[in-house]
Amino acid sequence: MSIPRINSRAACGVITTAAVSALLVALPAGTSSAAPTLPDNCPTALPTDQAVDGVAGTGYTVEKGTKADAFTAKVLGRVTDGIAPGIDMIMADLDSPALERAGGVWAGMSGSPVYTADGKLIGSVSYGLVTPSNIAGITPAEDLLALRNDPSNARRAATRANAKIAVPGPVAERIAKTGEATKVTAGKGFQRLAVPISASGLAPKNTQNFLKDVTKDSGMAVRASAGKSKSGVKSSPSEITAGSNYAAAFSYGDVSLFALGTTTYVCDDTAVAFGHPFLSVGPSDYSAHPAEAVYVQPDPVWGPFKVGNPGGPVGTVTWDGTSGIRSTLGQNPEHEYPVTTSLVNDQGKTVTGSTTGVYQPWAADVAALHLQAAVVKALGAQSQGSSEVKITVKGTRGDGKKFKITHDDYFSDNYDISYATADSLYYLLYPLVSQPFEEVNITGVKVTGKVSTAVKQYRVSSVQTKEKGKWIPLKDVTGVAPNGSIPVRATLSGYRNGDTVTIPLTVSVPNGTSGYTGTLTVSDGRSVSSEYKEPNSLDELLTQLNQTPSGNQLVSQVDLDSPEGTKVTSKRDAEVNGAIAYYSTQVAVTVK
Repeated sequence: MSIPRINSRAACGVITTAAVSALLVALPAGTSSAAPTLPDNCPTALPTDQAVDGVAGTGYTVEKGTKADAFTAKVLGRVTDGIAPGIDMIMADLDSPALERAGGVWAGMSGSPVYTADGKLIGSVSYGLVTPSNIAGITPAEDLLALRNDPSNARRAATRANAKIAVPGPVAERIAKTGEATKVTAGKGFQRLAVPISASGLAPKNTQNFLKDVTKDSGMAVRASAGKSKSGVKSSPSEITAGSNYAAAFSYGDVSLFALGTTTYVCDDTAVAFGHPFLSVGPSDYSAHPAEAVYVQPDPVWGPFKVGNPGGPVGTVTWDGTSGIRSTLGQNPEHEYPVTTSLVNDQGKTVTGSTTGVYQPWAADVAALHLQAAVVKALGAQSQGSSEVKITVKGTRGDGKKFKITHDDYFSDNYDISYATADSLYYLLYPLVSQPFEEVNITGVKVTGKVSTAVKQYRVSSVQTKEKGKWIPLKDVTGVAPNGSIPVRATLSGYRNGDTVTIPLTVSVPNGTSGYTGTLTVSDGRSVSSEYKEPNSLDELLTQLNQTPSGNQLVSQVDLDSPEGTKVTSKRDAEVNGAIAYYSTQVAVTVK
């Protein structure tokens, strides 16, 4: 008999009352619920219009370890256009001991394949009710198998999945009859299952700034991974199979940042997972990894979620779209880049580290997280201290030409030196990955230097100018001649010790500035007062980044304005062997 599909109003997934009866049609006699053998390769799709109320199936997912366990599934009907225009969502009631332990469908089940008794793929568990339950939304197999070939040609591949799939009253009543959810719960609708984003190797605290782009782009918070990461070990593409754990990583090594879900199917060297988008960026370049599940954490408020650790890279995620993510196994991402550190601590021990960054838009985040963790590892604590580092960033431009940024810097912080050091690296890289001028790929980030738990810092205790042969406190400068100079010196005092150092900062007055007025600013290098010039090209940006002030610089700068509005600047800088605390003072200048 022909079973009509549940209809919807436009793309919102709201089912019309007229079609609710189709949801309640019983399964034709003779349908078996016997569990099929888990396919190893290239499944056949159950036509979406045959996924009707009562069809029984068996699904596979991993609760703990690497072995996929079975769960039962009973189709409840479909929501036409529920996932996206032209892509239905199949509703099903799932059951297994693992689901009962977790309290319902969990984050990390995304991609779990469900088969008919004769081995046809119904689809992947990829959506759940807003409130945790055993009721799931399944992405149809026909749309998943369309990703096997060129995903840009897959049916409606570039459309964005609906954020929420509405459930009208009659359908909520049908779901309530399963006993797995109340009518009120079902009426809140379906939403995409979260893909837990986990991280291993992070510093214990103060990582939020370096994870903000990850949280913003993914819409999900990052959880610290339990146990020790296995991403440094060798893994095989054969570990990625239907129902297995599947990790899409943005970095791996000392700091691993990854999204954990489930593999839907493997066909030759192609693996498809999740059954919904992750970042929905279309063409992508993440690394694909097998993973070991540690446990599934019940959470009655936000929903249960899987915690796990990734293995080594075994492929590249090449597509991230509406129906899922697609990867090519046996092929590493094209734009991987190493982030390495070599830091000498107070005991003279050199501590090294290495992380492989994968996702270029998060290069600043990954590099900063790695450096922060590396400082903590070298010091043996996330504490106050000082650092002296040399940063080298290498990359390629849109035309393939190479570029390099080198930057020496000093930092001190009486709370968390790891954050202060890593923050500077973040703001050196972020302008590169976010600039609008050219396609840029980072090819390497290297940081070497020294770290200490001692706060080695100077503060400016006085600034003086010379008048009638005597040094006096800095005051407004009047009557200085063009092509002359303003005598300036600064005295610096050591942090919590008696050390002092005097730095000459006499600054010249440009010629041709008679009648000009302006200011004299004395400050540490980072606080120098000057008008920021927005770069108009990658060349200008690279020049600015290569000239980034260092934390051991002290600057005196004259900024003058002519009566007609012309601006002239003159600057003098000096360096000390240590970090300088933030400081800035300013006086008026009049040129005679």
